[in-house]
Amino acid sequence: MIGTGFLDPESRKDLTELARDGLAAHRLARPANALVMLDDGMSYAVIARVLLIGDDTVRTWHRLYKEDGIEGLAGFG
Repeated sequence: MIGTGFLDPESRKDLTELARDGLAAHRLARPANALVMLDDGMSYAVIARVLLIGDDTVRTWHRLYKEDGIEGLAGFG
């Protein structure tokens, strides 16, 4: 488990807004949602089950975010 609080308040706000944005590209909204759930302390496996994806995808999103921020997510896939 990652643990809670890895996002700074501004990043959490930006990701939450992106996840809630009905116009945001689906490929950005889902990772944003996953990162907020990770920050809340949910495990990779639980998030994957909720989003109906593999936990390796959640791990990849987390790694990309840690390496390059939101821009890293935009280049995924």
